[in-house]
Amino acid sequence: MQEHNLPQYVQDLLAEVEQNAMTDTEHMAELCDKLDQYAEEIDNAFVKGQSLFYRGFNKYAHAQLDEGMEILTVSVNYLIAAELWRLAANAYNSMANIADFQGDVSMALEYYLKGLYLATEHHIVKLEFTIRTGISNICIGLGSYESAADILQECDRLLESGEAVPVDPVLIATANMVTCYIHLGEVDKAAQKLDALREKYREYPSDLNDLMLCILETQFYRLTNNSEALDASIAALNDLELSDIEVFDLFNELIIHAQLLLDLGKIKELNQLLTRLEGLADSPSIEQKLLDLRMMYYHKIGDNNALAEKALRFHEVSKQCEQERNKIINHNINTRMRLDEETRKRQEVEKSNLLLKQKSEHDALTGLNNRYKLNEISEIAFNHAQSNGLPLAIEILDIDCYKEYNDNYGHQAGDEVLIRLAEVLRSLEEFGGIHTARYGGDEFVIVYEGYSPEEVERMAQLLQSKVYDLNMEHKFSKVSDRVSISQGLFHHVPTGGNRIWDFLHCADMVLYGVKKRGKNNYRLETSFANVSQ
Repeated sequence: MQEHNLPQYVQDLLAEVEQNAMTDTEHMAELCDKLDQYAEEIDNAFVKGQSLFYRGFNKYAHAQLDEGMEILTVSVNYLIAAELWRLAANAYNSMANIADFQGDVSMALEYYLKGLYLATEHHIVKLEFTIRTGISNICIGLGSYESAADILQECDRLLESGEAVPVDPVLIATANMVTCYIHLGEVDKAAQKLDALREKYREYPSDLNDLMLCILETQFYRLTNNSEALDASIAALNDLELSDIEVFDLFNELIIHAQLLLDLGKIKELNQLLTRLEGLADSPSIEQKLLDLRMMYYHKIGDNNALAEKALRFHEVSKQCEQERNKIINHNINTRMRLDEETRKRQEVEKSNLLLKQKSEHDALTGLNNRYKLNEISEIAFNHAQSNGLPLAIEILDIDCYKEYNDNYGHQAGDEVLIRLAEVLRSLEEFGGIHTARYGGDEFVIVYEGYSPEEVERMAQLLQSKVYDLNMEHKFSKVSDRVSISQGLFHHVPTGGNRIWDFLHCADMVLYGVKKRGKNNYRLETSFANVSQ
């Protein structure tokens, strides 16, 4: 169901939810409860999917990651069922971000790729760019700089196409490209991208951007052996104020910077940085990485007592990290299993609905379109022909002396005749623009789109020949020793005063004339005036 078909109050709720997706969780829950109530009353996936998505996204935005992941997981199936591709891709992207933050890289990559498929398939450029940037982060974290560079070059292609992309993903993608080129030793490309990044940061100044620039410049100046600029960049970073936000967003980059200081023998600067970071560490995983660097620091200065103390703490924290990772992995496995189960149920419902639709549109005995489906097909074909000035032909045919066949050979044999005739009719559809249907009893209808009178007549002759070649014995026929058919065809270019039923009526009248003249034949008419003759 599209949004304009919804009650106005539901449309207003959806608009408010979208506009306030980042507001407090309690307010969002109240809005989504109202949407859920409406969606459940009429089983509406369009509304339910959005309610779940924004509820889950709100949890994610407020760092309630486990709850956010569970709700977003359920939302995906509703969003896909409602063909809300942008939100479905966004849900996968958010789930990937959560999994990546929790350290489950394989699941993060899987969600990113699912989101990327939806974004590219439905041309959602902003999300495609954002997701590619997220994938590049994973590749960089794994040391796969060439793969990351390839992905980021696709981001450049999207920008060159002129598509509007939010500034934050652009900044991240540019910074990631600098990182890739530095690690790949491509100095000129790294310098070019670093200049581009400086220019972008000047347009969008922030403490976070200043910190990122210092980290990248330090790596670049080390690559180019520019010791003077390197020392200035290290000093500039040490002078920056670090908040919880910067540490959270650029923690991995800061750890790489600390490792660089260790490699350069900048022991004093390393100690200063670690001391500042240790004051902001708020999780076992962050503490573990800092302890690893702190132990290398103490080893470097020869403080064995402090080294032993930190090694003991490192062992304790490592156990905590392992327990957390196992908890996260188990949670994500359960989430994935729930997602798979939801997907399986949705596919079963879709399959069931498809079967019901096929049964409602197709004749149970022959498998051809039934009279209900014929009405739809013929109406569409008629409107298309009328709008474009194209010819349309309708054929009605029936089996000669079919009652006598049934009376003498039995109804089961009569059904077999109908089935075999249907197979012959279906073979005509291979020519394109031809639709066949069982009209009722032993009557069948054929719709020809865009065929000339001569072509339609050749089709009628071909059908006569094919039925004759079936060689189905009919000793009780008054017109042939085998099963035969009579065909009435009407061909015309529809005008404003015509209706599809005019064509059907004319074809029926032409068939009546064929049967009156002796059956086992066909007749094609192209003029309304000649039909009654």
